[in-house]
Amino acid sequence: MCSPDYFEVNYSGNEFMKDNINKVDKVKALNEWESLKNVYEDLGFEISLIEPVEGLVDMVFTANQSLPFLDSNGNKKVILSKMKNEQRKDEVKYFKEFYLKRNYETMELPDDIRYFESMGDCVIDYGRNTLFGGFGFRTQEKTFDYIAEHTDFKIVKLKLINPVLYHLDTCLSVLNSETAVIQKSAFNDEGLESINDNFKNIIYADEQENLKYFVCNCHCPDGKNVIVQKGSVNFKEAITKTGFNLIEVETGEFMKSGGSVFCMKLMIY
Repeated sequence: MCSPDYFEVNYSGNEFMKDNINKVDKVKALNEWESLKNVYEDLGFEISLIEPVEGLVDMVFTANQSLPFLDSNGNKKVILSKMKNEQRKDEVKYFKEFYLKRNYETMELPDDIRYFESMGDCVIDYGRNTLFGGFGFRTQEKTFDYIAEHTDFKIVKLKLINPVLYHLDTCLSVLNSETAVIQKSAFNDEGLESINDNFKNIIYADEQENLKYFVCNCHCPDGKNVIVQKGSVNFKEAITKTGFNLIEVETGEFMKSGGSVFCMKLMIY
């Protein structure tokens, strides 16, 4: 995770940001971030912090700069992102330094891949070693050919068709190997068929509820507890029925920039 010391909305990089320029309450944002950090610690996770950098307002969204993985021999490696928005490009070098200090082998994408925003568009089912890869807005489709060549992940490519839902993590969340949450309008028929083929249980998010509470940006780090922005009604009912434990948090300041729970953390080895 990365503390939001310099977090603000000072440019328009997606539909959520355009009406929220200079509207972030920084004190509230820090409180929200610390509360989310406490949730993960209470669940037994160890938090590694990367130092925030002045001027890089989006570093708090640590899901986007890298794709860490273990190779077939158990060695730690990471594929570094190529951010599409100019304002975010400089973040990646600080994540490279972070990984080098932790004995990861860092991998740079080839020149013909111009943009890839890693875990924003890579939602992984670790139980089945399957990577669901979203492409169309912030990640190029051919990136997943490179990932398939250099990792052991089974790749399921999903074309994103709704520009408001610009990352896969805004419209798909894997709760466990049987259950996923999706926003149907984000995918074409082929993508919906692929999702149906891969999950026994699918929770369909109400579109307006997803846009208001970012329910598809929830995170289930342990197959039991689902962490999500508070306020949903339909989603909360659906989660409760499935037997998961719902943990509601407040991420309202970060939603002004188009991100919530899933965006604000990265699972590493």
